[in-house]
Amino acid sequence: MTRREFLATAAAPAVHAAPARPNVILVITDDQGWWDVGIHGNPHIETPTMDRIAREGVRFERFYCSPVCTPTRAALMTGRHYQRTGAIDTYRGRDVMSAEEITLGQVFRSQGYRTACIGKWHLGRYMKYHPNERGFEEFFGFWQYGFINRYDDSDELWHNKQRVVTTGYITDVLTDQALAWLEQNRSQPFFLYLAYNAPHSPYLVPDPYIARYLKKGLPLQEARIYGMVTKVDENLGRLLAALERWKLAENTVVIFMSDNGGVSRYYSCGLRGNKGSVYEGGVRVPFFVRWPGQFPAGRVVATPAQHIDIFPTLCELIGAPLPKDRKLDGRSVLGLIRQGEGPPPRTHFFHQWNRVRPLLDPADPAQAPPDERKAFRPNWAVYEVRGYKLHATGELFDLSRDPGEQHDIAREHPEVVRELRRRFEEFFQDVTAGQSYGRVPIEVGREDENPVELDLAWGECVGKKVRAVYRHYNRDTIEDWSEPSDALRWKIEVVRAGRYEVVLEYGCPPGEAGSRYEIRAGRSRLEAVVQPTAGRLVFQPFVAGTLTLERGPAVFEIQPQAIRARELMTLHKVWVRWLA
Repeated sequence: MTRREFLATAAAPAVHAAPARPNVILVITDDQGWWDVGIHGNPHIETPTMDRIAREGVRFERFYCSPVCTPTRAALMTGRHYQRTGAIDTYRGRDVMSAEEITLGQVFRSQGYRTACIGKWHLGRYMKYHPNERGFEEFFGFWQYGFINRYDDSDELWHNKQRVVTTGYITDVLTDQALAWLEQNRSQPFFLYLAYNAPHSPYLVPDPYIARYLKKGLPLQEARIYGMVTKVDENLGRLLAALERWKLAENTVVIFMSDNGGVSRYYSCGLRGNKGSVYEGGVRVPFFVRWPGQFPAGRVVATPAQHIDIFPTLCELIGAPLPKDRKLDGRSVLGLIRQGEGPPPRTHFFHQWNRVRPLLDPADPAQAPPDERKAFRPNWAVYEVRGYKLHATGELFDLSRDPGEQHDIAREHPEVVRELRRRFEEFFQDVTAGQSYGRVPIEVGREDENPVELDLAWGECVGKKVRAVYRHYNRDTIEDWSEPSDALRWKIEVVRAGRYEVVLEYGCPPGEAGSRYEIRAGRSRLEAVVQPTAGRLVFQPFVAGTLTLERGPAVFEIQPQAIRARELMTLHKVWVRWLA
């Protein structure tokens, strides 16, 4: 089935669904390590519900994800290695899954399921990539960025395509919404993607949860992280209790997992590395699957599997056809889950992640701005299921004897190093073929996104000194704009021709106001003068003027014309509004 056929069936779902097909709840946490559950031997953390799901279901000893969240979520949604999808990083406009991908939401929708995404999306911050556009009828959570700044009484959440304000702690709020949606849709087959943002930074949780772990002797930050995990665990208990109350437990598959290696460091089960690393601690995550009466309770699967396998597994579970017009990297492990043992879905598992673009070998750091140069060191590994694992560093480990990756045996086995290097090169060339990994255009003029913000992280700083300062996504600024030749550029796609108002939000001390700048897009341009604000980091919005834009691709650019004092401004936000 092609993507077009998927979308056509999703638009007109079947009225009656086969009763034998189960409901599916896919729960994913954010930055919870393999070691951050009690059942894996952590004697400090309290996760009775997660442990219960593992005991009542199937638990994988070696389940792998990508080193960071956006790549994992893209692979999870598509069954394809993330390098194929465009979603290669976590910010700067490189956290966008191509609109041409087919998602789990679209698959379930095409099969007559009600679909909801509750929590974190992080696969594209513009409406073109919104969960409602990707097969999910219902969305509640945050989708534009990788985390939120306010965990209590948040004003950074959305219901479908409208921003909302909530009261309460974020994990409770997300669970409340999930339960409300389930209650409304429990008489029909449903697919719920429940993506908690804990225990991602900022490490915030109510004080009693912190105190619980401080009493155990954990340092403050570790106590916060463990408290966040325990808070999620309690909410999972609420979820399971609701399924039992509604008599849905016997017909609902519950999957629990995390998106990458852990950020906690107090206890690591002997694994090396954390989030962002391709050592086991950065890519190995908890993975539990429960379906009472159908999947063997308490079975521990030693066979490795991976995030790309979830898509085909769920397709087989509900009888959905696999897409025929693209390469799927995942393989169904439904038989492995049902039997609790069996052959692995592949002989080699590949891990890779870099900022900016995927790398096989070191690149010249002079090609990148100073804050991106560390991204030009390769970060990859290949694991062969007999036990050997090779890193980009040249280190070779035998995981069957050395799961903590402490003893480099590369010198003793040069032939293994060569063979695994060859395997990774083949994989890398395959998954990156035809990809440019350039900046993605921002659609301007959409009816459901007017005005549109030109995210500073999606822009490109061009020149000698101007630079982006990243302050937790929506706090970002452009600073050191002190050279007239320095510019800030975005790729845009004008979807509706017409006249557009441009608004800049910036800070400028009163004594430094008066600089002039020009804004250009296509054949249109305007000039404006910088106005004073209460201070350099005190931001106010100002209308810069209007542009007349033609439909199609263009470059939107801001450049100084005359800088009166130390710098042009401290830029905080840019909006473009279609007028007529």
